Amino acid sequence: MTAPYKVLIVEDEKPARDVFKQMIAQEKEWFELVGEAVNGRRGLELFKQFQPHFLITDITMPVMSGIEMLQALKQLQPDMPETIILSCHKDFHFAQKAIELGASSYLIKEDCLLQENLLADTLKNFIPRICRREDDRQKIQANEQNTDAGIAEVSYEQGSPVNAIMLNVIEQLRADLSVSISLEDMAAKVGYSIPYLSSLFKKTTGQTYTQYMMTMRVQAAKRMLLTTDLRTFQIAEQVGMENYRHFNKVFKRMVGMSPKEYKLSHHQLSGLANPETL
Repeated sequence: MTAPYKVLIVEDEKPARDVFKQMIAQEKEWFELVGEAVNGRRGLELFKQFQPHFLITDITMPVMSGIEMLQALKQLQPDMPETIILSCHKDFHFAQKAIELGASSYLIKEDCLLQENLLADTLKNFIPRICRREDDRQKIQANEQNTDAGIAEVSYEQGSPVNAIMLNVIEQLRADLSVSISLEDMAAKVGYSIPYLSSLFKKTTGQTYTQYMMTMRVQAAKRMLLTTDLRTFQIAEQVGMENYRHFNKVFKRMVGMSPKEYKLSHHQLSGLANPETL
């Protein structure tokens, strides 16, 4: 992945927002400002539209705070952008909460306004992490495609035993989605501690173990909705989600529409869906 990296600013105070915009503009070889918002609700809308690599957000804002936006964003998309929290000294406990929700770092707003390079330098520090995550994602996708084509790939990098083990973990998860393998059971299978496997899995895929399993199940469900006449509850069972209501809720959160709406929306294009089978 190469520059420029997309940046979204969410800040309700216009003078501060203008300064931050100027800081990004001065680093145009590295960053591209794709949007600005005055509250978290609008920031969430712009995030869906532009999928930025970086999110710079204040905490205290009207309509929807930065914390509320991060909570909604985490539900919407497990793979969080690199998020820089702009905090006042009095908001320190809120900044801690933001870090718990996946924020990359927080900066004191006054420091950013006084130190011209602080914000840009902080963003640059996270560029290697974005590149590694994208590389890992592409390697996993390439391996999945090779596996689907019957080509056995055992590692991302030549002679990398850790990556070979991670591929083995992912292949076990994909082998039968109707069977749930807990993180604890998987850790025992590969001989890793639970915290270490959890950390390694997140580092490799950009998602937690549970989030990755859910993503695979929803992707499989989408394929079945468009290529079979199975009813939705049958598809839910086949992807390992016997609780039909929970499946509908998760599907709608991740796809943006219900399974029925998804199938109907593709009906004219695919010619495969029979609405009466839903």
